Amino acid sequence: MTEPGTATLSRRRQGTAPSVQEALGTIRGSLPRRAVIWALIAFVGVWAPYVLPLYPLQLAVQGVTLGLLGLSVGWLRRQTGMLSFGHAMFYGFTGYAVGVLVVHVGLTTTPALLLGIAAGTVLALVVGLLIMRAGGVAFSMLTLATGMLIWVAVTQKRSITNGFDGLPVNFTGALLGRDPNDFTNPVVAWPLIWVVLMVAVAAFWLISRSVFGRHLAALRENEERTRFTGRRTYLPKVLAFTLTGLLGSIAGAVAVLNIGYISPESLFWSMSGQALIVAVIGGVGSVWGPPAGAIAYVFLQAWLSDSPYYQLIIGLILMVVVVATPGGGAELVTRAFRALARRTKGRSHA
Repeated sequence: MTEPGTATLSRRRQGTAPSVQEALGTIRGSLPRRAVIWALIAFVGVWAPYVLPLYPLQLAVQGVTLGLLGLSVGWLRRQTGMLSFGHAMFYGFTGYAVGVLVVHVGLTTTPALLLGIAAGTVLALVVGLLIMRAGGVAFSMLTLATGMLIWVAVTQKRSITNGFDGLPVNFTGALLGRDPNDFTNPVVAWPLIWVVLMVAVAAFWLISRSVFGRHLAALRENEERTRFTGRRTYLPKVLAFTLTGLLGSIAGAVAVLNIGYISPESLFWSMSGQALIVAVIGGVGSVWGPPAGAIAYVFLQAWLSDSPYYQLIIGLILMVVVVATPGGGAELVTRAFRALARRTKGRSHA
């Protein structure tokens, strides 16, 4: 029997693309090495509270939280080619669902968080079923319109959501053996939020390289041709949208736990815009690009906060990234590693 790597090499020599099974076989071969590297990164990152001062650590917590939302938007764009302008609806809706369950229903922290995430995921499924048949600009506008409808509903239901004043959330019970209100402290919150990010990035990396992920990529390249092969196109896109809604919901639950407060701003279109900006800066071509872009964006925003032109500067940076490196920061890092690898290989043969 021919080994997957041999078959792939043979196909490359003949100028043909490897099959899905061969590509997956190559990925599985490198999976243990990647898993060790990723576990090492996750382990090292957990110890950030012992290295960073309190203020940078709080910025890092905000960046990772925004990175989870940015990853949801970026991954949807990467795998399906669809651009969402309303993913903040899942982020904010979950935050309000958790807050209402704690404040008005009296649930303790763990069930409130789980039910809130479930509610946000169900919302993503319903919205996906309703708007997924639209494509291109129509899909983007529908996500924006749906998100703004939820924002209006939240601002009008003052008896439940406290309107524009926002909803303070005083958690009760225990979470991971601690008082949940301790998670407003970045030193306590960081390990949990970092692990959530690492698990999310690893999960979406694996999904991207699964048969389902390859199917989504085929839909992105040519949906009509994929449909002619007899494969479904509507339900896979709905499932992809729901998965990103789940990730956005997790981000919302993490945010309300860390801040202890939820406001209508978390549902506004500008929040979706921030998620899209960090995804573009970091690069949607890589699963780690949007979180890295989010952390860089938050630190840059804090650094320029005293300047009246900070929004202009961030806008110019975004323009430069889009024009010069469409793949974002991830593309720059990839280029640098490839150049280093070529230089190292050249020296070894010299």
